[in-house]
Amino acid sequence: MSTSTEPPLLIRFFDPATASPDARNRSLATILAWPDSQLESSHDYIQTVFPLPEESMFSFAPIVTREVRSAFLAQPELRSSLRSALERMLTFYGLQFSNASANGTETVTVTRGPNFKTASRNWVTRFDHNHLRMTRILRSLRVLGLPEEAVALHDFLSTDEEVTDAVSPRSQMYWRRATERGLHLPPDEEDDGAEGIAWLREN
Repeated sequence: MSTSTEPPLLIRFFDPATASPDARNRSLATILAWPDSQLESSHDYIQTVFPLPEESMFSFAPIVTREVRSAFLAQPELRSSLRSALERMLTFYGLQFSNASANGTETVTVTRGPNFKTASRNWVTRFDHNHLRMTRILRSLRVLGLPEEAVALHDFLSTDEEVTDAVSPRSQMYWRRATERGLHLPPDEEDDGAEGIAWLREN
């Protein structure tokens, strides 16, 4: 007699065919439809919308496992849902995707959006909780199969003079680590004696 088990919550949450709700009974579509004010004031959605392989201070936050990562790498619809979440957060931050072509190759870039002047007030400052969110977003994108988007976002964050002049060097360091370090190493783990996530060392 065969038995079947449900896929992990993260797979069901991002899969448009199931669109399962998170631990707070909210679907991805519901969260992405929130106004900017709610995205700013709510603090318990980012852990599911941009999940990590590390534990969170929020006990309900789902963790990316080997199974979850493998599913994202194999299923474009999961990555598409994640990219939609990224596009919504870019708009929230006053940013946007811009496609650029060079030598016949299309590349993804992130640029200022039309609402940057207003939206940037939320985060273009020395210290802000959105800096932690951006670190999470950058790492989550890489772990779940959208490394080009992570690099594009980091390229903007590390080259826009208004951002680099305002944001603390510490936050910028974490952004760099989230984008450039070995995938098994969390941004907040120091290099000396770093162990990281064992199963990600092979990636």
